[in-house]
This record gives sequence, C-alpha cells and structure tokens, in this order.
Amino acid sequence: MTATTHAPMGKKMGHTRRRALQTVGSVLVAGVAGCSSSKSTEETTDASTGTPTAEPTSTANATEERTSADESDADQFVRNPEEVHATLVEETSVSADEVLIGFRLEDSSLPFTTEVYHAPEDAEVQATETYDTQDLGEVDLLPDPPVALDTVDTDREDVHYGTTSIGEPLMVTLLARQDDEETFEWSSWDRTGYPHDGHEEEDTALEVDCYCGGDVYTAPEGGTWARVIQVTPTEHVDPGTTIALNWTSSRA
Repeated sequence: MTATTHAPMGKKMGHTRRRALQTVGSVLVAGVAGCSSSKSTEETTDASTGTPTAEPTSTANATEERTSADESDADQFVRNPEEVHATLVEETSVSADEVLIGFRLEDSSLPFTTEVYHAPEDAEVQATETYDTQDLGEVDLLPDPPVALDTVDTDREDVHYGTTSIGEPLMVTLLARQDDEETFEWSSWDRTGYPHDGHEEEDTALEVDCYCGGDVYTAPEGGTWARVIQVTPTEHVDPGTTIALNWTSSRA
C-alpha cells in the first residue's frame, strides 16, 4: 500500500456533499474489494443515548440485519447493483468491442460524496494521498486538467462510468473532500456487482485492484483524499457487456 503523503496548503474549492442518512457507531472491516474475505456489522443500541452502535457479525448475517423489516429505507445501506445495472443499461450505450463499467459509491453515512475521475496515464494503482487543499489542480493523482467520469443519476448515489476493452484496465481516481471534521476516517467494507462482482477466486471475470476493505482511509478537514484503483475485464466477460459495481462504506 502506498504511504499517504501531504501536499502544501492551497486554496479551498467549494463542493457539494450528501448529508449522512444514517448514524453508524463503528464498523469492523476485513479484506474485500480485491481481498478474499470480509466482516460486517450488527447494530445494537446504546442504552444511555439511544444511538445505534455496531458490533461484529458474520458476513452471512450482515445483509439480513441491514435490510430487516423494522428499519426504515433511509436507515438501510443500499446495495442494489442489479437495479443500478438496469438504469445504467437504459441510460448509456457501449460498442460491441468494449465493456462499460459503472462505479457506484454507497457513501450515504459519510460527510461527503465520493467523486470519481479518470486517473493519469502514469498513475500507480493503489496510490493514496491526502492534500491540505480542495483545489483539484494541486492533486497530482489527477490528470491536468482533471476529467470526471460521465455520470448517470439515480435516486441515491449517482453511477460514474467509463469504457475499456477486454484485458485493458479502466483506471480511475476516487476523491473525498470534506469540511465537517478535523479528520474523518472510514472504510469500504463491501463490494457487490452485476452481472459480475470480481470476487471469484479462480477464473475471475473482473480483476479489481482495489478500494480495499480492511484499510482505514482519512480525509482531512478542508482537504482532499485521493486513491487510484482499476477494474480490468477478463476474457470471461463478453464484449458489449455493461457492468455495475457497488462499494459500501461507513465510518471506521
């Protein structure tokens, strides 16, 4: 993993971010998004405050707990790559010799909206940096000028998408800019996808490298966090295919 570095102070740039739709006390994480196993969380309630807290539970039970009938829709993490896939297919087109890959970052519990940009051609995969500025011109993990991925709007997080060829990586830079806390720490603890999610241990359809669970990421107040990841469709993906990938994140 590339060490986090800091760039000099620069001019802040305004941006929009989604207010948190739920409060999560803590999330215990293990490797996903290119790793082989994961842990998720089970909510309990602090008797003194009534605030939901999180305790470790098995991956098999995590989905059931987060989607139980006694929770409101606003309190649920939304992991719906099949539904997102239908929207992505309807709103986009892909040539017969390429693959379209959609990136949906389920970050409703975070104090920012994750941004997705094309990465520089010479970027190192998994390079991760923080900057004491929100001026994207100072972010060296972006090309000059920065180019955001095209976007499809949804009722929740938008889907950012790009195209690539079989065997060719689609490399992007994830960005977080926040002003709510001196430092904000979170982790991406779950990845799903349709019709492929890249979790197969052998003969995988997608090679995802990697917005990894088990890693704690930090966005400085008034600054920018950036990480380079890439997705490579293998020969097990048919050309002309559209793929929706969903990452779920919450406070570390």
